Amino acid sequence: MKKDASKDGWISEQLCVPMARTCNLYCVYCQNPPAGAPPPKEKIAAAIRRKGVKAVSLEGGGEPTAGGDFFDWVKTLKAAGVAHFMLSTNAVALSDPEFCRRAEKAVDYFTVNFPAADPDTYRKATRSVKFGMAVKGLENLKALGAERKIRLFHIIFGGNYRRLPAFADWVIEKFPGLAFVNFTFVRNAGRVGDSAEIVPRYGEAEPFLKVALAKLKLKKIKAVVQNMPLCRLRNFEGFSFEFQRWRRGDHILEAGIAKKAMCPACGNCSLEPACCGARADYLKIHGSKELISSGKDPESIRAEAF
Repeated sequence: MKKDASKDGWISEQLCVPMARTCNLYCVYCQNPPAGAPPPKEKIAAAIRRKGVKAVSLEGGGEPTAGGDFFDWVKTLKAAGVAHFMLSTNAVALSDPEFCRRAEKAVDYFTVNFPAADPDTYRKATRSVKFGMAVKGLENLKALGAERKIRLFHIIFGGNYRRLPAFADWVIEKFPGLAFVNFTFVRNAGRVGDSAEIVPRYGEAEPFLKVALAKLKLKKIKAVVQNMPLCRLRNFEGFSFEFQRWRRGDHILEAGIAKKAMCPACGNCSLEPACCGARADYLKIHGSKELISSGKDPESIRAEAF
């Protein structure tokens, strides 16, 4: 990625540290289930010293806070020279006020996997009854004055896409001061197992997603959409994460993301250079009939605030 000149430029330069080895949820859409064995802290720390890494994202297969050694990792990485931390979490552990207090002091941003604004949908997504704990974790961050550090990562899947507008309303009511909401269309990987029940059609989710985006925009809450082709975001293309990467000169897809699959509609589309497209894992379930060629000039699209 190109270097960001803003005060948060480290976000574009951080190293992903796959420290998680287990999880306290069992999400139906998990694309990277726990493997049970993270890399040795000392090995990661040595590589960080050697490369002069100053920023990391703590993530991996599972939940980084569930292994019992979260703060040991932070201490080790700080000693190796890391100055900035981003944490990918489900916020359940943050329901403990003392844990949350310590984590808030150490972490610059919390990317929180939060699939629902109601207990029933949350249970269907995570196969757990920890909705109240996860909400408490977010509330604890807010009470500490860290609401601006929250980035809600909302996976769109078969069990929640009809409730996207309600999720937007919940964010507006409960956490209007958060950094932004990231809507990400589910990928057919990991536990998904080619399930059409878990992976809806783009067209099914599209109208609900657009209402949610409009609600957030009206309240001046930043939002972005990932893994959704631009042809399924007509008049809302500016919310596309991949489109915004294209606008600033980055590669459309982040490192480690499967390449888009080409199909006739994409080959004839003027938006193709700026679009994430559909990947083979989606086409395996639903095919490519939903994809529509466009003649719109991508330079004419205004990027939404993000």
